[in-house]
Amino acid sequence: MGHAEPENELGLLYLQDALARMQGVRELGEAALRQLLPEHWHATLTEGENSVAILVQHLSGNMHSRWEHLLEADGESGSRDRDAEFKDAGLTPEQLWNCWNAGWEVFLGVLTRLQPADLTRSLTIRGEMHTVLEAIQRQVAHYSGHVYQLVFLARHWLGADWQTLSIARGQSREFNRQMEERRRR
Repeated sequence: MGHAEPENELGLLYLQDALARMQGVRELGEAALRQLLPEHWHATLTEGENSVAILVQHLSGNMHSRWEHLLEADGESGSRDRDAEFKDAGLTPEQLWNCWNAGWEVFLGVLTRLQPADLTRSLTIRGEMHTVLEAIQRQVAHYSGHVYQLVFLARHWLGADWQTLSIARGQSREFNRQMEERRRR
C-alpha cells in the first residue's frame, strides 16, 4: 500500500481536528446548560438581548440551514426564518434540549462524513461562494462565539452556584502536576 498524498493527510487531520474541537464546544455548552435552572433559559441581561433559549434556537436553525443539504443547495435554506430564531419561542428546557441536540447532530454528522477531497469543493452561503473548508471555518468561529455567550450567561445567572468548566482559579499548578503524573504513567 502506498502513502496517502500529503494534502489528503493534511485534509484528514483538519477534518479530525475540526470534528474534535466542535464536539468539545458542544460539550462545553452542554455542561453550562445542565447547570441552568428553568428560569435562566429565557432571562436576558437587558431588553432585546439574546437569552440562552434564543442562542439555542439560532444555533440549531443555522446548523440545519447550513449543513442539512451541504453542496446540494445554497447554505441558507429557503424554509429558514432566521429572524424568528431571535424571538423567544417560549420553548421549555426539554424542547430547547431537543432543538440543541438536533442541530448538533446535523452539523457533527456532516463533519463526520466529509472526506479530504470535499474540502476544496465549492458551495454558496447566501449566494456567496465558499470552499467547504471556508464554510467549516466560518461555522467553527460562529458556533464557538455563541456557545461562549451561552456559557457567559449561564455563569452570570448562577453566580456563586456556578461550577467551573475549566481549571478553577488558583488550581493551575495542581492541574499541571496531575497532567505530568498522567503523562509519566
